[in-house]
Amino acid sequence: MSHVYVLTNQHQQFLSKSNEWIDGREAGKLFRSEHKDVAINQMFEANTRDVSLRIELLQCDLNAKGQPQVPEEALGDPEIQPGSPPETPPESNPEVSPEPTPEIEPDEPPEVTPEEPPEIEPQQPDEAAGRSRSAV
Repeated sequence: MSHVYVLTNQHQQFLSKSNEWIDGREAGKLFRSEHKDVAINQMFEANTRDVSLRIELLQCDLNAKGQPQVPEEALGDPEIQPGSPPETPPESNPEVSPEPTPEIEPDEPPEVTPEEPPEIEPQQPDEAAGRSRSAV
């Protein structure tokens, strides 16, 4: 076969034979499969271990040693550590210049009125029962 399938993620890392994500510069350590369906199965298995990854199949030609030739544009920058948060410029760092909390005027307390007897007196159960019996 003249090509194999390898797996790469959004951080430009490649799946190794030991199921670890590496930079892809050592072709002998990469997971590879001649069969696309086997590579797809491995892609699903790797994605179930870490659902935040965006894994893709990459078809690579083989070199004279039978190892995949990963294109240079698919390789990431070895200086950048994948998964590290992006750097924020100091002028936008919220810890350096925190925004003041807005002052909110407290609501006025509700006016409490003294207890007044209700205008309509509720009927007592025995009075209501007595009236309905007399009406019948």
